[in-house]
Amino acid sequence: MGKREKTEEKKSWLPIVIVVIVVVAAVLIAVLVSLGGDSGDGDSDAALNTETETDDETLPAEDDETAEPELDDSDSDTEESVDTAESGDTEETPDAVDEGSSDTVSDSDGDSDAQGSTASQGTVETDSASEQEETAFSFPYTSSMDELKLIAVYNYSGYYIEDGSEDEIDSVAILEVTNLSDQVIEYATVTLTADGKELHFEVSLLPAGETVLVMEADKQSCSETASFGYGGSEIAYLSALDLCEDQVSISTDSGAVTVTNISGDDISELRLFYKNQLDTGEYVGGIAYTVKLEDLAAGESQTVYPSHFDPEYGVVMMVRVY
Repeated sequence: MGKREKTEEKKSWLPIVIVVIVVVAAVLIAVLVSLGGDSGDGDSDAALNTETETDDETLPAEDDETAEPELDDSDSDTEESVDTAESGDTEETPDAVDEGSSDTVSDSDGDSDAQGSTASQGTVETDSASEQEETAFSFPYTSSMDELKLIAVYNYSGYYIEDGSEDEIDSVAILEVTNLSDQVIEYATVTLTADGKELHFEVSLLPAGETVLVMEADKQSCSETASFGYGGSEIAYLSALDLCEDQVSISTDSGAVTVTNISGDDISELRLFYKNQLDTGEYVGGIAYTVKLEDLAAGESQTVYPSHFDPEYGVVMMVRVY
C-alpha cells in the first residue's frame, strides 16, 4: 500500500512539471524572437541613416563646385569686357565716334562775280567734329573721311590775296592742305581752333592730289606751336575741270590771257577761273579768281590782263561758257 500511494503521488505532479517546462520554453522562445526583431530594426535604421548622410554630403558639393564657380567666372568675364569697350574703344576711337558724325549730299546751281566763287555742280560732304568740342590733333592730320590732309599752319606777312584786296598783313595764319580725294574740290571750308580761337579757311578749284596754301579768312594770326583742334569741313566736288577746249582755245604770255572762239558760234559770255601755282607745285591762295569776257564772236580773239594773274605762276583752271 505504501509504495503504491507514493507512485500515484509522483504521477499526479508529472503533468504540472511538463506544463511548467513548456511555458518556460515558450517564454524563452518569445524573448529570443523579440531580441532578434530589435536587432533587425536597428540594422535597417543604420542603413537608412547611412543613405541620408550620403545624400546630404553629395548635393551641397555639387552646388558649391559647379554652379557657383561658373556664375562667378561669367560675371567676371562680363565686367572685363564692358571695361574694355568703355575705356579702350572710347580712348582709341574718339576720331572715328568725334570727327565723322554726319554726311550730307546736296546739289546747287549758281554763279557769282565774287572772287573765289564757282558754280556748285557736285556733291557736298560735311565732316563735322563733335558738337561738344573740337578734335585735338597734331600735324600732319588726315580728316575722318580721308578727303583732306592738313599738313601744317604757318604765319605769313606780306599781301593778303584771298579777297583780292592785296592788303598788307602781318603774321596771318596760313594752312597747308592737300586734296586726298579723287575729285576736284570745287569749294571747301575748313575750321580749326588754335588755343581756343577759331580759324576759318576757304578753298576752291583744287584738283585731286594737289596742295594749296590758304590764308585765314578773317586775317587772324596764331602761334605755330598752339594747341590745335579740328572743327570740321564742308566740301563740294566736281568730277573734273573743264576748259571747254571744243569751244575756245587759250594762251598766256607775260600776264596776258588770250581767248579765241573756235566753236563756230558767237559766245555771249564766258568766264575764266584761274589760280597761281609755285614751281614746287603748291597753289598759293585758297580762292580761284575769275575774269569775265563778253560778246566773243565766232573766230574772234580777245586778250585780257587779269589783275591777279601772275605772269610767271598764273594758271587757267576752268572755263565756263554761257
